[in-house]
Amino acid sequence: MFNQHFTRRVPTQAKWMFVLVILPLYVYCGSLILSALFKFVIIQFQLEFDYNQLNAYLNLIFDVFLLGLAGWLLKDSMLEQWRDFKKNLKQYLIEGCVIGVLLIYACQIIGGLITMALGGNQASENQQFIETITTSYPALMIFVSCVLAPVLEEMLFRGIVFGWIYEWNPKMAHLISSFIFGFIHIMSAVFNGNTAEWIQIFSYCFMGFVLSYLYEKNNNIYVPILSHMMNNMISMCMLLL
Repeated sequence: MFNQHFTRRVPTQAKWMFVLVILPLYVYCGSLILSALFKFVIIQFQLEFDYNQLNAYLNLIFDVFLLGLAGWLLKDSMLEQWRDFKKNLKQYLIEGCVIGVLLIYACQIIGGLITMALGGNQASENQQFIETITTSYPALMIFVSCVLAPVLEEMLFRGIVFGWIYEWNPKMAHLISSFIFGFIHIMSAVFNGNTAEWIQIFSYCFMGFVLSYLYEKNNNIYVPILSHMMNNMISMCMLLL
């Protein structure tokens, strides 16, 4: 049963900005442009940059830019939902910090079993890449993974994609937003020719479905943001401790 009280709608401006600007930047152009610019500066001024350090700062700059753009597009809705979050703080904390995290881990276990049954590795290339950078730059990656990325991804894939599709088909909203969320976590490997990485998509898609479920159930985007943050924080603690 879908939540008949889900009232969040996406401004028309946000819809078209997502299609014409945010999605192309997120999928391909943004990282390419920034990478080319950084390499030009490094070569021009004969700077020394470690590859992992370069990628860490590229991710930070790119995510901050997109977060600012998404925040501007959704500012009215985000402020309204923040006021609602504070009014129902206890309920939303339980939903986000306990129920959401447990559901995510249950779905990730199922997704991981499916991936391994199909012959995939236990960790995706995306996860291995994050672990490599985190080992070298823990403070930066903790901020990006535990604060910046969860807020940005929830605003984009739940706040815009899910909310937009939900207006005409709630079931498709869950499926499409979860698939897109899963794909962006494997797209670098797939675009680089590693098509076998497709089987890593299950855990990410299942996590995306949990997050869209939490958003719909609570009618508040800060609940999936909280679950996403908690999930990434636990992963970071397991990696660093």
